[in-house]
Amino acid sequence: MNEHETDIGEWRSLGGAPVGDGSDDTDLVFAHVSDLHGQLTPRYQVYYDNPTSKPDFGFGDDDRVIERGGGISLLAAKLDELREHHTVCTLMSGDTFHGTAVTTYTDGRAMLEPINDHVAPDVYVPGNWDYSNEAAEEGNFLELMDTLDAPVLANNLYDWETDERLYDAYSTLDVGEFSVGVVGMTNPYVDRMAPAFSEGKYRFGKHPELLEESAQAAREDGADVVVAVTEIGLPWMVQAAKDCPSVDVMFSAHTHEYTYDPIVVEETETVVVESGMGEALGRVDLRVRDGEVQFRHHLYCLTEGGEHTPEPDPDAEETVETARAPFFEDDPEFERGAGTLDRPLDAVVGRTEEPLYRQSFLESAWNTLFNDALRAHFDTDLAVSHGFRYGTAIPSGEITLGELYTFFPMTTPVARGVAYGQQLTNHMEAFLQDNFTPYPYDQEDGRVRNFSSNVEVTVDPTAKRGRRLVELQVNGESVDPEETYSVATFRRPGDPEHDLGNCGFPFQDVEVEGGTIPVDVIVKYLEEHSSIDYEVMGLVETADDGGRAQNTPADGPYPFIQPGVDYAAGEAYCETSMIPRGNAFPEEGRNRTR
Repeated sequence: MNEHETDIGEWRSLGGAPVGDGSDDTDLVFAHVSDLHGQLTPRYQVYYDNPTSKPDFGFGDDDRVIERGGGISLLAAKLDELREHHTVCTLMSGDTFHGTAVTTYTDGRAMLEPINDHVAPDVYVPGNWDYSNEAAEEGNFLELMDTLDAPVLANNLYDWETDERLYDAYSTLDVGEFSVGVVGMTNPYVDRMAPAFSEGKYRFGKHPELLEESAQAAREDGADVVVAVTEIGLPWMVQAAKDCPSVDVMFSAHTHEYTYDPIVVEETETVVVESGMGEALGRVDLRVRDGEVQFRHHLYCLTEGGEHTPEPDPDAEETVETARAPFFEDDPEFERGAGTLDRPLDAVVGRTEEPLYRQSFLESAWNTLFNDALRAHFDTDLAVSHGFRYGTAIPSGEITLGELYTFFPMTTPVARGVAYGQQLTNHMEAFLQDNFTPYPYDQEDGRVRNFSSNVEVTVDPTAKRGRRLVELQVNGESVDPEETYSVATFRRPGDPEHDLGNCGFPFQDVEVEGGTIPVDVIVKYLEEHSSIDYEVMGLVETADDGGRAQNTPADGPYPFIQPGVDYAAGEAYCETSMIPRGNAFPEEGRNRTR
């Protein structure tokens, strides 16, 4: 054990029982990088205090802190440190090529050299945002995947026309005297979340039986241990761990959860971990002793000055700075979609009194700010947007243009339209169903729809389907289903002509402002209102006589944001009582439609 490995956890069986024998030897270390979202350099993130959170950030009287960390140079240095002492297999779950101005205006290509030369994954599994450039005419998903040095695994990704699988379902690697099978599964719901990312190009197998089929195939090829690398979300993976006994360890991504303690499903002796975002690195050690597979786990939060954080890798820093340099010139002159970048990313565009972030489930100060900016821009009754959860935090103080792009990197035009009250309530109900369904295989997004600050929502997360929205108010008045409301939002690439903001229904009187993107609207709002002062305002609340939901990991017993429902009154996550214990699989596991 080296100086950076003083508390990486105890050896346990896959069923969770301690098996420590005093030795520290390991056969293989899996390092898990997930949800990088274009994070080339260190950036700020919010960390919440809860019963399992680590490390101890010295929360004091607060239940959250803002820390800076991550980025390619710190990840590369930590990976090199592990590789120096162990046999390491680096697994990478996707959402890599999207998330900043640099990735947006280079179509993700700026990430290729840093990933290939410094992170150097042994396996890459695509995430839903890796397909995002496909919404444009010059989509380049296949180019990005083919340029990676690592093999791409995706057991559920098929060509639209031929129905042929595009990448291998699994690979095997020999470690000492035993063989490890690695199964990859990309996000199965890309076609539902953003049809323009895949229509006419890709189809997605959706059933978890595909994991079991691939794991069994790997075992037939001689694998003694099977791990799965996915980008689907933690609730989905916990349920899959109960239904797919042939997988030993599942590396989850997509919901950006921090499993400081591994989730152990005793029924199938399967371990599930999720490794946060680009400033975190998951580690699972495996060894086989007397025929038994044993593991230990640690989640490194690579915050600057942290106990386990090494010095940045200088070669990686040079590569990153070369990629970023054109974006800090006086006149960058980048264009993409409806967006134009005509000033450096470090330009100060506003100021905030309170930190801004959105790593939350029901409501965030950032999403409220964004919607208020949209509403002010168009002078509408309300504004609505995705309750996105990825992104950085902005500490109190100056706000730069580059930081805004990490919150909304899409260069899609803003828009407005008119909707009936019934359309708005039906839309909100559909999102509540997606998030609060007790069946994890039906969950896909992990965030509740957000509105401007003049909209209040009351929900009952444990109500039956179609009854979870208790009330939707605009300016203190309940929405009238027969009245019309002007709505500010944005146009997503590839959406139907009268559908705006992923609402899924036709608006009337649609107006699209072709040369203005969301970042432009936020900059304008900041120029007129700085210094701003936004906090969580209680705009989304649960009914007094209904089930409760938590907004952040600091608000309740679960250390996880999704599903956010305390069905089990604080019992262990894996024992959530409304999640079914088994599932009847169809004979054909590829069911590509819902």
